[in-house]
Amino acid sequence: MEWKPHDRGFIGGNTVEIRSIKITDHQGRRRRFRVSTVREPAGDFTKMPAEARLFKTENGHIGALITGKYGGYVKVGKTIAVQQSFSIPLSGLSKLPVKKILKGTYIELIELDGIVVGIER
Repeated sequence: MEWKPHDRGFIGGNTVEIRSIKITDHQGRRRRFRVSTVREPAGDFTKMPAEARLFKTENGHIGALITGKYGGYVKVGKTIAVQQSFSIPLSGLSKLPVKKILKGTYIELIELDGIVVGIER
């Protein structure tokens, strides 16, 4: 797989649409939050889903980079965050998007400290 340099790592080429992610909230519970693409930071939820693509850190762990479609912002939950992009481990995505994003790649899934990340074979 070809990796393109990005801010603090590398990104893959395949993208997949996502509508929800599973992240740990401030109380330590894993919760599912709805995500969508918004045009401006103060915008409401839209029907346009966010995009996920593979993201490889400097130490070789592979997760997912969540971005807005067409350069928009990503809104997470009602009051959690509105950002340009952020990264999460592969365990934060549902099974179907993970299956789609890993199709045709040589990435092995491993569990580290309770989260699932990928490594290249």
